[in-house]
Amino acid sequence: MDTSSDIYQMTAKVNAARKAHNIWEHGLSEKYVLDNFYAFSRGDFLVALTNSHDDQSVTIPNAPFDDGTEVCNIFYADSDCQTIKGGNLSVYLKGGESKIYIPKSSSYFTEQAFIQ
Repeated sequence: MDTSSDIYQMTAKVNAARKAHNIWEHGLSEKYVLDNFYAFSRGDFLVALTNSHDDQSVTIPNAPFDDGTEVCNIFYADSDCQTIKGGNLSVYLKGGESKIYIPKSSSYFTEQAFIQ
């Protein structure tokens, strides 16, 4: 098994974040739906997806985070963070990518399980 492969690293990040947030204890809540964009949350774990290779830029008006909460994308935690204002989360998906936002204060970012 190649633990240095991109897909292995991505899967490890998703699994570590899921575990840190016990998402199985929270129901799924749809947050924003368009033909080419879908966002849902489970607790304070927000997933943004697309079914297109076109870039998507969406402002989610009912993000599951309190105003003032700094959230980061688990895949680019050093460069893709923002502070929630007015319940909004701006999401930009480039070329079909997916993102998962969680609070920057999450234990995911400080535990050894966090994979860079």
